[in-house]
Order: sequence, then C-alpha cells, then structure tokens
Amino acid sequence: MARCDNKFVLPALPIAENLQRCDRVLCTTCKGKEAPYGCSYNNKWFLDSGASAHFTPFESDFVSMTQGNYGRVEIANSKAPFFMVAVGTVLIEHEIIDPKNRTTRTAISKLWPVYCVPGMTMCLLSTGQLLQSRLSIEGTMDGSTICDSSGDAVLSALPNLWGSIQVVRTCIIKNNVPNPVSLVTRHPDYETIHCRLGHISDEAMRHISDNVEGAEKICFSNKKHICHSCALGKLYQRSSPENPKRSSGTLGLIHSDLLELPTLSYSKYKWVITFLDGYCRVAFLCKKSDTAEAIKAVFWL
Repeated sequence: MARCDNKFVLPALPIAENLQRCDRVLCTTCKGKEAPYGCSYNNKWFLDSGASAHFTPFESDFVSMTQGNYGRVEIANSKAPFFMVAVGTVLIEHEIIDPKNRTTRTAISKLWPVYCVPGMTMCLLSTGQLLQSRLSIEGTMDGSTICDSSGDAVLSALPNLWGSIQVVRTCIIKNNVPNPVSLVTRHPDYETIHCRLGHISDEAMRHISDNVEGAEKICFSNKKHICHSCALGKLYQRSSPENPKRSSGTLGLIHSDLLELPTLSYSKYKWVITFLDGYCRVAFLCKKSDTAEAIKAVFWL
C-alpha cells in the first residue's frame, strides 16, 4: 500500500482504488483514529437489500418495544435459526451527506418496526422496508443516499472495509426526542388496524392476510392487547331506577350527565353533556371547562 487517505491503494490494480476503503481500526496508517465523517457514530447498520425488515440483536437499542413471539429469521443454516423476540422503535443520530453540494448535516431518525433477534452479529437496515416507506435510494461505489418524496436526503450509507458493503454509522438515542425524521414503514401496526376496522377481534384479524389481496400478515404480541374502547363497550350498564317525581312545568326537573369520551372525535370533542326533561338535549365539548357555556346555550340563559 502506498498511502492511506481513507483508501487502500493497490499499485498493480488502480481500478480497485475505490473498491477497498480504510476501516481505520485495522489500518496501520490511521491506527484507529476517528473518521472525519462520524467520529462519535460507532454503531453500524449494514444496508441489506436481502433483509425483509430492520434487525438488531441488542434490546438496549430500543426506545420502546413490545416483547413476543414474532417468528423466525430464515438463514442459510436452517438447523440454527434465529427468532424475533421483540419489535419496537429505534432512534438513531447520524450524518447526512448531501450528494448535490457534498455538505454534511446531523439528523435524528426514527426506525420502525425494528425486530430484536438475539444471536445476530450485526444490525441490518432493510432497503426494501425503506422503499416501502416511500423513500428512494441512489447509490454508487462511493455510497448510497436515501431520499424522501421531495428529493431531500434523509439517510447516507458509506462503504465499509469492502466497497460492496455499505453501512450507516449511527449513535443510538436512548430517550424520545421531538419530531425525529420518520423512516418508518407505511404499513399500519396492530393497534391502528384494530381501531380502523371497527375494533374487530384478534381472530378476525388473523384472517385478514388470507382474505384480503395485498394485505400484510399482522404480528401479534404474546401479551393480550387491551383496548380501552372495547373494555368500556363490554361494561354492564344498569338502567336508571324509576323516579316517581314529576315536573309541574318546563325545566322544572332535569336529569343531566357529563361524560368523557374514550376517543377524541374528528372535530376534537372530548366531552359530552346530556339534559333530559321530557326532551333530550346533547352538547359536545372540547374541554370540561366549557360546561357552563353549554348549559347557557342549551337553555338560553
């Protein structure tokens, strides 16, 4: 080797100059010095076109996760399979290299869903899952750039020791941060499907992928999912006891109740107040403090 400016230079094969790059940890010239494009980003995610999803062997990478039996990962050695024991969200800090003007900026991105597979020796970023998130990928031997629908770069991968393998150098974020760059897949999760399909049962949801063309198979957690709206709908409601009292005039006797809705409505209503005095009047409220104004509006006080 003649020199090392982030490259192994082979004098006999000048065409290989851009195919092998310095890993800095192994290079005898760099001696493990930090790379200029990611001195603190020592967590590597390998960009893999053959991976069906994002995988990591470390539970500590997740900012939130749900444990369960999510199936096995198919590998060459079928006698020693890997199993997905959890799924969740990973936040990564990384550098984005703009291919247009070669400027570099730092961003925090959200990866979901990411599966935890103990026993793996590396973290994998699925290019297929990134494409399902409506992102596009442009790649050369010098690296790959993942762009959003507007053409802005949101993720950059650089060649590792060998030019055919590209990695995203990251730093794992342990806590939630406001408004991270979303790199999540566009397929909805279990809870979203359950709510959008009218709170159907788990048994009915298991048959969706078999009876709906193009539907993805839904992953179920080992833990029983408890839906607040479903629980309220199954509560036993006793009828009000008969009241012998009667009003001698309008508004003389009013039955009223103030209820909090379990789900915020499309129009942002969270509360409802009812009035019963021979007629039934209902008013929807955005805030509980709006009750007094609702009473005035209903009875023209």
